[in-house]
Amino acid sequence: MKMIAIMQREWQENLRNYKTLFLLMFIFGGVLMALYTEVGPTANSQNVLDPFFELFAVLCPMIAIFAAMDAVVGEKEKGTLELVLSKPLPRRALLLGKYCAYVLMIVPLLVAELIAAYFWAQLSGISQYRWHLSMPPLSQWLTLVAILTCVSLFFVALTILISMFAPTTATTGLCALIFMAPAHPLGGEFLRQVGNLLHIDSFQGLPIIVKFFLSIFSKFQKFTLTNPSDALICCLSLLTMTVVVLLLSSWIFERQNVAFKN
Repeated sequence: MKMIAIMQREWQENLRNYKTLFLLMFIFGGVLMALYTEVGPTANSQNVLDPFFELFAVLCPMIAIFAAMDAVVGEKEKGTLELVLSKPLPRRALLLGKYCAYVLMIVPLLVAELIAAYFWAQLSGISQYRWHLSMPPLSQWLTLVAILTCVSLFFVALTILISMFAPTTATTGLCALIFMAPAHPLGGEFLRQVGNLLHIDSFQGLPIIVKFFLSIFSKFQKFTLTNPSDALICCLSLLTMTVVVLLLSSWIFERQNVAFKN
């Protein structure tokens, strides 16, 4: 019940400061960018799946970071953290309540708009008359949605952890952006260089433990879109990392000294 109360508080706060509306437009804008720009052909895409993934592999971490970057430090800046912690509320419940609120704020929007985009691209014929690209099977599209959802869950948890130590909300956002490097083409180039050094030219056949750590890289995530077993490994790896980060955050937050202002 206490965690639900925290979720309701976060919902009301995010509706009041228009964060939810901004995230809705951010995700919707990303869908429009993928549908109505030349991203597909310039990326040498084989079907509409490619431009959507390449764009949202970067946008989803940004969406998650924006949603959660004021999780703890925002309370400190407003001077409300001490007041909240003075109540008979477990710190773990506070952290998990905030996490669930951010997840419920972005994941349903993301899933709904990506699935709607798939059917809109089919009904409008945009993939054929604009890009001359085919639509992927629905199963592959749902794999894309699942991976992007897991990416969002991970970055919400990671951003909350960073917000516990950052001095300001802006600093939290900037630090979290650094951790987006694996989602950036720079991360793909890093994997390519490492693969050249190790004489590895494919993700196929790599040990599961290696794929576990590769799951944070968008290049590997894109590879899994057409490999169901690897897609499952990717999603489970991201979810495992998310749980570990949340447990670590809860453990640290329970022991963190929060100085009360005079």
